[in-house]
Amino acid sequence: MSPTEMSRDKKTELLLTEPAALANHDVQTWQHLPRAEMDAIQLAALKRRFASLRDRVPVLKKLADGEGVAQIDSLHDVVPLLFEHTVFKSYPPSLLEKKRFDQINKWLGKLVTPEVAERIAAADVSGCQGLDDWFDAMHAAIPDLRITHTSGTSGTVSFLPASTREWEKAIAIRKLFVWKQDGPDMADPDLHSVYPYFRKGNLSHVRANEFLIRALLPHEGNFHAAYPGALSTDMLHLGAKLRAAHANGTLDRIEISPELLRKKKDFDALQADMPQYLANFFDEMATKLRGRRVYIGATWNLLHGMAKAGLERGLEGIFHPDSFITTTGGAKGVVQPEGWREDVMRFTGVSRLNETYAMSELISGSNPRCEHGNFHFTPTVVPFVLDPETSQPLAREGTVTGRAAFYDLGAEVHWGGFITGDEVTVEWDKPCACGRPSRYVVGGSIQRYSEKNGGDDKITCAATEGSHREAMDFLSTIEQ
Repeated sequence: MSPTEMSRDKKTELLLTEPAALANHDVQTWQHLPRAEMDAIQLAALKRRFASLRDRVPVLKKLADGEGVAQIDSLHDVVPLLFEHTVFKSYPPSLLEKKRFDQINKWLGKLVTPEVAERIAAADVSGCQGLDDWFDAMHAAIPDLRITHTSGTSGTVSFLPASTREWEKAIAIRKLFVWKQDGPDMADPDLHSVYPYFRKGNLSHVRANEFLIRALLPHEGNFHAAYPGALSTDMLHLGAKLRAAHANGTLDRIEISPELLRKKKDFDALQADMPQYLANFFDEMATKLRGRRVYIGATWNLLHGMAKAGLERGLEGIFHPDSFITTTGGAKGVVQPEGWREDVMRFTGVSRLNETYAMSELISGSNPRCEHGNFHFTPTVVPFVLDPETSQPLAREGTVTGRAAFYDLGAEVHWGGFITGDEVTVEWDKPCACGRPSRYVVGGSIQRYSEKNGGDDKITCAATEGSHREAMDFLSTIEQ
């Protein structure tokens, strides 16, 4: 059935459960879904999602009760229920130091639906000596849940719970852009993927590879990572803590457990072997993969690092020009060097990069940049622009600058609404010259408030102060 033949209810259902099918698995249809119709479908989808999660996600129920929100009638009704993005790292940090992963699980259970919380509570984490052990134990206990984490540049990592189904829906959208297809089942049997980082890990963009391999590649052997092992969350967390302590002048107070010291020795040994791994990586690209069509999805700094190293080896135009190279943010606080895009294109041999505005908290919300430099909101994301001081919603008309906030309609086992630390300028009315009907972030307008304000950014929730504080206290208070 074509999208024009579907009922409004059917389109709403597909947007929530199988979004790629809403566009009949066609990328052009996906990018040109009519604006007015999508507004109505998104509102209907948000109503359904709120109704299903309102009393089932404990912290959401606490906040909704405090705000007196029983149903959603307009998009702005949800704004008082948008969490600060820091909610995903609101656990007491001492729990990690004391290895109280049972208490971390109690905290996490307040962010998810009851059936998921029950399985989290039942997971045996008594023997976990660190984060790597905990992630492994949780994956073994709940194989259809993926807990991922952020880079933790502040010294505290965020833990993001999502079901495998949520990841699969998101990757099915990515597949629309990558495959050269005449239908949803027309895979490219010769497609390879190159990844300039670790093969496995629980960092959000590394974890995505598990689902990309299944959805995009004919078999796992077509995935080529620079480093064959797993990225250690313990080592990432330690590095983030050391950097934060150094910045705060508290480096002398950091205590490192014997277990962590042993793990650091193993990591140091891996780092010593990295030059050889990289040599093998570039040799494989220069021989086995030369001229092939590849998919590469990585943060800009990983892409640029790979390109620079390849160009220094005299490698240019390695892959088929029709390869799909996609990138988003990363390396917070690091200024993108001039010419990084040109370096990547010269090394890979493609004529354009597919850039997106995305973040770890938005699993289904990768917003692509068009040829005119604007980031178009994907249909699975409901965007908001908020007053940067009060987080009250600004008008959804004209050209508006403020704090970005989103609702991820792909979220099923947790509440998908949150407020970011980004300042954006959104064009609500004027169509983009590229012809896509969706609203968009004006290209080049994205910056972090913390960088704009000299490192300071106090996010204010749009909820009333009392109900917001009660919800956050409820989330972070864990009975010992």
